[in-house]
Parts: sequence; C-alpha cells; structure tokens
Amino acid sequence: MIAFISICYGGLYFVIFEKLGLLKKTVGNISAFAGVGVVMIGAIVFMWYTFSPMSSDARMFRYIIPIVPEVRGEVVAVPIEALETVQAGDTLFQIDPEPFEISVRQLEAQVRQFEAEMRLAEANVERAQKLLKVQSAAQIDVDTWTANKDAAAAAIDSSKAQLDNAKWQLKEATVVAPYEGYVVNLQLRPGNTVTTMPMASPMAFVSRESNLILSSFSQSSIRHIAIGDSADVVFSSFPGQTFSGKVVRVSALGSQSQLTASGQLPTLTGAPVTDRWGVILELDDEEFAEEMPHGAGGTVAIYTHKGKPVHVISKVAIRINAWLGYLTSP
Repeated sequence: MIAFISICYGGLYFVIFEKLGLLKKTVGNISAFAGVGVVMIGAIVFMWYTFSPMSSDARMFRYIIPIVPEVRGEVVAVPIEALETVQAGDTLFQIDPEPFEISVRQLEAQVRQFEAEMRLAEANVERAQKLLKVQSAAQIDVDTWTANKDAAAAAIDSSKAQLDNAKWQLKEATVVAPYEGYVVNLQLRPGNTVTTMPMASPMAFVSRESNLILSSFSQSSIRHIAIGDSADVVFSSFPGQTFSGKVVRVSALGSQSQLTASGQLPTLTGAPVTDRWGVILELDDEEFAEEMPHGAGGTVAIYTHKGKPVHVISKVAIRINAWLGYLTSP
C-alpha cells in the first residue's frame, strides 16, 4: 500500500511537471516537490498505522481442554471418532464401572448394618430408662446405650458420605464432553488404563463454546484500539472474501515483564521490549465462525474511533490482501 501511495504521488509529478507544466523542472522545485511528498506520505503512513492498524498475525482461536478423568481405571468403550462433532454431555469414553459398583454395594450394606445397630441402641436406651425408673438398672447402663446410639448415628453419617463418594466415582467412570466440540488425535482404545494425573491426559478436546479471532499488534499501533471497534478479517483458506467483526477484548500485557520466583537474580540485557499485545475479535457472521477450522490464519484490520479518513486505506489494503490470497494460497 505504501508503494501504491508512492506511485500515485509519482503520477502527480508527471501531471504537474510534464503534462500540465505547472512548475518548471528546476532543482529547487523538484527538491521541494520530493520533500513535500516524503512528509505527506510519511504523515499518511503514520496516521494509517496509528488509527487503522493491520496485522497479518490473526487466527481462529478455540479453547483446548485436556480431558482428565476423575477416577482411574481400564477403558472399556470409546464410542466416538476423531474429529467427529459431539454435543455437551455425550460420552467420550467409558471406564470399567464394576469396581465402583462393588464399592457402592459394599457401602449400602454397611449403611444398613449401622442403621440396624442404631435401632438396637435406641431400643436398649428406652429399655434402660424404664428399668432405671424402677431402680432395676444403673445410670451407667443408660449412658452406655446412649453412647452406642450416638456412635451408630455417626457411623451412619460417615458411611453415607462414603456412599455418596462411591456413587460420584461410579458416575465419573463415564467421561462426557464438557461442551460441543470434537477430539483431535484420538488414540485411546478399550484396554488402555487412564489415570487422574493432568500430565497423562488421554485426549485433547476442542471446544466450540466460543469462536474468537486472536491477533497481535505492536505496542505502538495498539494504543488507540478499544473494545467495540469494528474490524475486517481475511483468511488464507478463504481467498477473495472479507469478514466483518468487532473487538471484544484487548490484552495489554507481555511476557517480557514477567519474573518468576527463583534463587537467581534476573538478567537484564538492555534489549528493547518487543512484546506484541493481543486483540480478540468476534465475527459478525456467527454461523460462518462456527464452521471455521481451528487455527485458520489470516490478516485483520481494525478501525479505531480516531482518524476515520485514513480508514479507507486499510479497507482497500485488506481487500487487496483478500484477492491476493488466490496467488499466495497453496
């Protein structure tokens, strides 16, 4: 685009000096014309980069969720296929439920046992209290059975808590999709053993809960970008098409300023900070955004609330970029 502006100014030289002869071709006139051109083109480029910045670092962004089961066990079923769209709540894989069913049955029997002991203790307390009134029993007998009743009640509460946990583990043996999405690189098969360690996640789930465009800009060009600014995006995989959107988030921070807790002193090199800041956009065409491949790359132009006359430069440049996609796409 800078070359195009320069060519246009060069054409103006031809019209003024050659075609119309408005100025004589003297060293002074040519130098003045060139100096004015440099200043004018520099001012236009400065306003363009400042008020309507562009970035070729744009991509479709979705959340990647490592699927980590809450229980350990052997996988007995994987009812999905790689890249197959599943809905939230659909089964991703099934862990053998038998060990957890056994625990549930054991704890249910344990609860019934303690409930029986509770009923016996209550009957003995009532019996001891009646005997105490006619002096046929001692107070220690009443206290003993009362304590037994309280112990049985505590045992019931503890067993029910363990039973609730066992039922939860049985439920978690069926691992389901947290959102609508799909699994990439599905290598999990029946017979594999899965664990609850996050570092041993058996699959990566691509969520479709949001369809955002993540782009990065230099710190000098981002200073006027604000939430709500309109934008145009072109994608390499969709040449010739321009998609409108708006800015929904601005991440004004960089990793070069991050220091971690360490026994070592930080090393300061004196190199200038070159971190780029992130801008997240949302496409107006939600249906198209849902169908966009994850990681699809492209170019974005953002139109800030200032310098609206120069917005036309980015509008032209982004559309030229879209049509050039036919030449640059493999």
